[in-house]
Amino acid sequence: SLGLVGSQMCIRDRARGQLAAQGREHRRDSVLIILLLACSAPEINGRWLSADLHLHSSLGSNDTDGLGDAAALAAVMEQQSLDLVWLTDHSNALGSMACEDVEDCPNQGPETTPGDWGDGVYLGVELSPRAEGSTPVGHVGCLPLDGEPFAQDVVFTDRPFGALDGAETLAQCAAAGGWSVVNHPESPFSWLAWDDSSDDYQAMEIYNGTLGFDTSDADAVALWEARWQAGHKVVPVGGSDSHRWGSEPTERGLDPAPGWPSTRIFVREGQDALQALHAGQVIVFEPGSSLSFTANHDGDVVGPGEAISGPVTLSAQASAQVSGLQLEIRSMDGDSLFVGPLGLESVVEDIGPGAYYARIWPDGEVLAQQGGVAISGVIEVLP
Repeated sequence: SLGLVGSQMCIRDRARGQLAAQGREHRRDSVLIILLLACSAPEINGRWLSADLHLHSSLGSNDTDGLGDAAALAAVMEQQSLDLVWLTDHSNALGSMACEDVEDCPNQGPETTPGDWGDGVYLGVELSPRAEGSTPVGHVGCLPLDGEPFAQDVVFTDRPFGALDGAETLAQCAAAGGWSVVNHPESPFSWLAWDDSSDDYQAMEIYNGTLGFDTSDADAVALWEARWQAGHKVVPVGGSDSHRWGSEPTERGLDPAPGWPSTRIFVREGQDALQALHAGQVIVFEPGSSLSFTANHDGDVVGPGEAISGPVTLSAQASAQVSGLQLEIRSMDGDSLFVGPLGLESVVEDIGPGAYYARIWPDGEVLAQQGGVAISGVIEVLP
């Protein structure tokens, strides 16, 4: 479970953890790291939904295994424990799938994957411009803000090669009423990487399923931190980028299975899933890993994507089925407040204003196709 829990009900044991940096401004005079061996804590009212925000079908993308159709999706979602998916077929293929080669008839539209997809399925688009050669431009997941498919008269222009840069791609998404996600911004395939021509996006894919979690994803996490440091409060998301729905979950190469990784969305009472996602109430995770992260001030408890007045107690707990991992509680300025083992609930007390997140992270170098990683959204502590 990735349930959010409080942190100050029944401390059984206390031990000093590892403070990776001393004397940071966001840390008050007396800071204690607590490892909670057992605790019965109040839960935050709400529910977790698992989502894949980057999934390609065989009806709107031209490089799939042919298994990605409406008849198959319900079974795929059940197998991968997905409550929600966003179909993000390539803009250069949508409207052009009848052509022998989609590159022969670009910019046709409409930008809607055909089919009766059922509950829990949203129809977005991945704007997929290209430059000549290997010059980066970037792919943008454009997800309708209101959850409804884009209008039939919306046509995204992505060709010819070199027709637009990343900033112009984002502008097209915004004009269509979309919520933009910069996908695989640090991709090892240079023509897929983000060109950094604009910061006018709402979310960043910090974990892309292709090749599992690798150094390009670690670079994306560092870029996400840097954007926050610059005042750009980007929502972190993860998506499988699956083009082949027949892939097994254990495959970590170029053909990830749907839901590997997923974005878990915490929906409070009175919210819908879109509101919670847009607020950043998320944890990016790989199935088999579990991460919770909360902040507590005088019994008021919040989770990722929310804000609370300080000083606070930050609490995180994590588990994984993969070895070689550790739990970190970090500030968005790049400092580690706590680094320690998985399994126990780890708490940092008396934390002042700042932005913080938790993650399950390799305890050494990030390996190619690293498994088990999870990353929470940001909790903001206010003065």
